[in-house]
Amino acid sequence: MRYIPANCLQAGQILASNISISKKRILLRKGVALTSSVIKKIEQLGLQGVYIDDDISRDIEVSNVISDELKYKAKKGVTSFFLSAEQEMTQKTDKYLSTIKRTITDIVDEVQRNANVKVNIVDLRTYDDYTFSHSINVAVLSVVVGTVLGLDKKKLNELALGALIHDIGKVFYDKNIINKPGKLTPEEYEDIKRHSERGYNYLYSSISIPLSSKLAVLTHHEQFDGNGYPNRISAENIHLFGRIISVVDVYDALTSDRSYRKAMLPSQAFEYVLSGYNTMFDPVIVEAFIKKVAFYPVGTCVRLSSGVEGIVVENFESSYLRPLIRVIVDKKVTNERIDLAHDASTLNITIAEIIDI
Repeated sequence: MRYIPANCLQAGQILASNISISKKRILLRKGVALTSSVIKKIEQLGLQGVYIDDDISRDIEVSNVISDELKYKAKKGVTSFFLSAEQEMTQKTDKYLSTIKRTITDIVDEVQRNANVKVNIVDLRTYDDYTFSHSINVAVLSVVVGTVLGLDKKKLNELALGALIHDIGKVFYDKNIINKPGKLTPEEYEDIKRHSERGYNYLYSSISIPLSSKLAVLTHHEQFDGNGYPNRISAENIHLFGRIISVVDVYDALTSDRSYRKAMLPSQAFEYVLSGYNTMFDPVIVEAFIKKVAFYPVGTCVRLSSGVEGIVVENFESSYLRPLIRVIVDKKVTNERIDLAHDASTLNITIAEIIDI
């Protein structure tokens, strides 16, 4: 299978995985042949793309770091928690928090079981509300990074909780401002920058969760060089959880479609994260991040500097820019493979661009 952006889908392509809202609500089933009306429906749903099966991607399997069922469960929990907080329904908020904590335990367990999986960010995508999907993605990616850093299960659970509710402060703002399609005014921007502090204050006064999870919410927009907000603290003065979330929060936001811009490719968002090494972001966190998140996700079609075209079939922790490539000639897959990471004869070859075949 391989991932195809929605605007590149063509009639006749075969869907490689179900598109569903929940375990029981499947919108499009694996194996269906795409038609112009189905492609239109995919676009209307807001999906950035889907996986398809074709000759180019034969035998390629993409491993998910967490199951679809767990994603739906997490989305339901965090949606309920945010809505109850917005409506100041403390009793219900406590109830939903208990549900979230159980879900987080499952997320940590699944991530640890799949510790050898290189994360393809598109595997975490859901088609609906950005805020809640983003929260889940940030939680999963934070646990992935925390696992690389060697955090124990207790700390991973506290990290995941802070990451899942890191944007809780945004529920106290007008939705027209949060979802504004154009540029915020200077006054609006300065006000929105207070969302991490407002979220922390709400949690500190009303919600019984570990202090480390609350500090994750407060510090996730601080920058390693001290140029972040709300308190302009720097380096190790920023709580570790805040330093982790700041990296994955930016990466996931950049790879998501927003009302005011289209999503970046994973490789473009990766470049942005790398450009913030030791300035915006803690270099230790960035190094942990690039070990586990794919620069070129499996199934990505690329053109090499040598002119050869191919499809990514495997990534390596030790060489994130140099995956294993299956060669494609005249839009047909071959048995030839190019191992950019381990074959000495390829040292002068790089990936020149991502292409659509």
